[in-house]
This record gives sequence, structure tokens and C-alpha cells, in this order.
Amino acid sequence: GTHRAHGLAVGQSMAMLLTSCVVASPIRGEIRRIRRARTAPRSVSVRGRKDVEALARANLPSGLRCSRAIQGPLRRGLVHRSPTRIASDAAKDDPEVELSDGVTLDGKAELASVVKFAVPLLATNIVTPLLTMTDTAFVGRCAADSVIQLAALGVSTPLTDYTVSLAAFIPAGLTNIISNGVARGEGKESLASKTYGALIVSLTLSSIVAIVLNVWPEQLLTMLKTPPEVMAAAIEYTRIRSIAMPAAYLTAAAYAVLVARKDTTSPLACVCVAAAVNVLLDWIAVGVMGKGAAGAAWATTAALYAGAIAILGVLKRKGFTDAFPWGEFRWKDQIGPVMAFAGPITFLVFALLSIYTTLIIMSNALGVTVSAAHRIAGNVFAVAVLCGDPLIQAGQAFMPRYLLPAVPKRVAARKMAGLLQRVGLFTGFSASIACASVCLLGGWAFTRDAAVVAQLRAVAVPVCAAVVTNIVSKSMYGVTVAAKQLGFLAAITGVGLVGFAGSLWWFKHNLVGSELYYWMWWVVAGYYGLAIAAIQVRSFGVPGIVKGSFHDDRKDTPAPATA
Repeated sequence: GTHRAHGLAVGQSMAMLLTSCVVASPIRGEIRRIRRARTAPRSVSVRGRKDVEALARANLPSGLRCSRAIQGPLRRGLVHRSPTRIASDAAKDDPEVELSDGVTLDGKAELASVVKFAVPLLATNIVTPLLTMTDTAFVGRCAADSVIQLAALGVSTPLTDYTVSLAAFIPAGLTNIISNGVARGEGKESLASKTYGALIVSLTLSSIVAIVLNVWPEQLLTMLKTPPEVMAAAIEYTRIRSIAMPAAYLTAAAYAVLVARKDTTSPLACVCVAAAVNVLLDWIAVGVMGKGAAGAAWATTAALYAGAIAILGVLKRKGFTDAFPWGEFRWKDQIGPVMAFAGPITFLVFALLSIYTTLIIMSNALGVTVSAAHRIAGNVFAVAVLCGDPLIQAGQAFMPRYLLPAVPKRVAARKMAGLLQRVGLFTGFSASIACASVCLLGGWAFTRDAAVVAQLRAVAVPVCAAVVTNIVSKSMYGVTVAAKQLGFLAAITGVGLVGFAGSLWWFKHNLVGSELYYWMWWVVAGYYGLAIAAIQVRSFGVPGIVKGSFHDDRKDTPAPATA
């Protein structure tokens, strides 16, 4: 009897063991699929305890418990899920998961991510010009000889503010380099080396600019037709502001490092620190001490260094500087990647500055009324189109994971590009409505001259059209840069400049006065409209005629969901 009982117990144990092996086989298959999913670009993975427990319960009968030996590998591994979900789902739990099968895209999740990304950037872009506006306000209201001091600020601004645009290729290139590197899983040391190289370029270029502004300010200001009575104050202001060039350039580069990793709240916080320092020191130096333009220059310089220290501190605190190769200088690995963006991006900046400078020169030639109206319209336009700047960074931050060579299809890339374009359209029309309200109803806030207000109202429609096309084109520029189509971007910019110059030449010889100024704004809208059309064809193609860069030769069908 004892032997029979023992045999029965052994038989039951063997049956339980066989049952465990049979019911656990789906889990073992799942574990094998997890291991393959770590390197397979078509899979989408999500970490999660709930998924582990649900999987265990689904594959075990109610009388058996999922052992820790089985749960352990599942918790440590990645749980494979249906490819109808994309990497943005995984990113909620693990930001490093940036995989896509190239077919599917959660539009609502990505739209929410774009809005969360863009709003702090928009606030940052709006706060930044407040540094110069704060100087203007304090000098205009508190300086003893406010007219001369304000004039000194006005003629010096192109030298102290616009020269930062010379390094626009550094933040643009660094955003692209890091966002692409993160998407393809590039190592921390490699990304740190490229960031280090970009910061070295920023420091070198800013030092050269600072030396030029400090040594030859009078010659540069003479080229800008500075009045003799303003020259002394302008020279002093320019020399003081030149000290802040390294801070401004390094801040722009560090800003790009964070934005590329979709951190847009830290840059906003650092800019707010700089703005607060600027207001406080403007009040002390200009309002209390009466130092005029020179006091404002010192306040802004200190504020820029405060912002630079804050944002570089963020980089260090997040560990982005831990792997810097201090003391090493290698062109190919460190300097070369960001310098590849120098030509196309600098040409694009040059084109935009040429367009806006031409508008100023032509409007000044049309008389005092048109010139005054353009100062208002131009400022309103400049503020409105700031709404499109975050979309350039959004394209570079969100597109790379859909453009990896390992991603089999480009359906998701098309959808993401289309989503950014729709956001650009919504933003453009919203900004144009605000712009129209100011031009039509808010002119009296800027001037009491009825003729200037009437001229401002007359150009409201073309100015708003230029706002819409500018913002939509920016939403597409980011996609183009993310796809590394810099040569194409430079080409359409060149063609656009030729068209812009030719159109203005024709209108100048056939129209005069207010009518010419009206059509000048339509030419600006046409310039950006041409860019939209060219990028649209390049990216999406024309059905049956041209294949876009996001075209798939095979029919785009989602992969079947796994059981």
C-alpha cells in the first residue's frame, strides 16, 4: 500500500510537471519573441508589470500559479505587443524605446506630444526678445537724454543681436545630430563627443565675433549710417554687449541639446531666469543709477551669462557632459558633424535677412507714412511668425525614428509629416487672426497718426497671408532638415530668392506708393508659398507623376497583430 501510494504521488507529480511544461510553452515562446524584439525594427515593445501578469494569467489554468521563475524573465524582458501600437506608447514608460514598424502611428498621442513639446518652446521664443524690449523700455523712460540713448540701442541692435544668427547652423545641426542619434540608439560617448565639438565651435565663433565688435565698433557703426551725435553711446553699448557673445552662442547650442531630447521646459526655465535678472539689473543700472544705454548693456550681458550658466548646469545635472572628451580635438568625430550644416543653414539665414532688409529699405524709400506703417507691420509679423519656430524643432525631434534605414516602410513618416503640417496650418491661421486683429483694430496703440493707421489696415490681408505661409513652411522645414535634405533646402531657397528679387523689381517699375507696399507683402507670402509647394512635392510626391521621398513601392498594409 505504501509503495502504491508513493507511485500514485509520483504519477501526480509527473502529471503536474507535464501540465506545467505544456501550459508554460506559450510563455517560453513569448520570451523567445521578446529577445528577438530587442533588435527587430518591426516590433514595438512596452515595459509593464500589468502586461506580465496578464500574460501569465492568460496562459496558466486557474489551479496553477505563475511561478517567480517564469515571471522573472518576463518582468526583466520587453513584452512584445501588437504592431498596431507605436513607440510613443512605450516612451511613456521608457523614453529610450523609439522603435516603429514604419506603418502605424498613434495620431492622438503624437499630436499631444507635439503640443506638449511646442508650447514651452513658443513661450521661450517670446520671452527671449523681451531682453531687448526691456532695455528699450527702461532707457526710453529713465535715461536723461533718452532720444540719443534709444538711437544708440537702435543702431547697435543689428551688431549685437543679428550676429547671433551667424551661428544658427550650430543649434539646427546639433538638434538634428542628437535627435537622429537617439532614434538609432547611438552611444552616449559618441553623442557627447559631437555635443562637445559643437560647443567648441560655438565658443570659437563667438570669441571671434566678440573681438571684431570690441576692436572695430566705430567702423561697423559707420557702415550702418550712425549719426555723429549717437556714435559715442552706440560704441560703448556695442563693446559692452560684445562681452556676452560667448554666453549667447553657448546658450543656443545647449538649448539644442535639450530640445533634441524633447526637453522644452528646462530651456524655458533658464530663459525666465535670464529675463528676471535683466529686469532687476535694468532697474538698478538704468532706473536708479542713470547709466542709460551702457547700464542696459551691462544688465543684458549679466542676464545672458546667468542664462548660460543655468542651461549649462542643466546639461551637467542630466549627465549630458559626463562623457565629454575634455582636451581632445578631432575634426571628423567632433567638429565635422555640426559643420556639415554650416553652408545650407547659413545661406537660409542670409536669405531671410536679405528679404527683411529689402522690405525695410523699400518701405523707407516710399515715404514717412509707409515707413512708419512698415515698422508696426514688420514688428507684428515678426512676433506672429515666432509661433512657427517650435515646429522646426518638432520636425527634427519627432521625425528621425520614422526615417531610420532599419524601418521598413515610410507610411508613418508620411503621417507624422502630415500631422506637423496640419499643426502648422492651425497655428498659422490662429496667428494670422491675431495679426489681423492688431493691424485692423490695434493700430492706435502704436501711433496717433491716422494716415499710418490707415496704411497699416490696408496691408492687413497680405501680411496675414505671409504669416500663414511662413508658419506652414516652418512646419515643413523641420521635416526636410530631419530627412537631411539640406541641399534641396538650399536649392529652393536660392530659387525663391531669385523669384522674390524678380517680382519686387517688376512691381517697383510698375507700381508706386501704397500700392507698391501692398504688393510687397504679397511677394513675401509668395516666397513662402513656393517653398511649401516644393517641399510638398519633394516629401509626398504627385500621384502618378512624382514619387516623394516618403514613398513606398509596395502597398502599405499594417502587419497582423500577434495573438
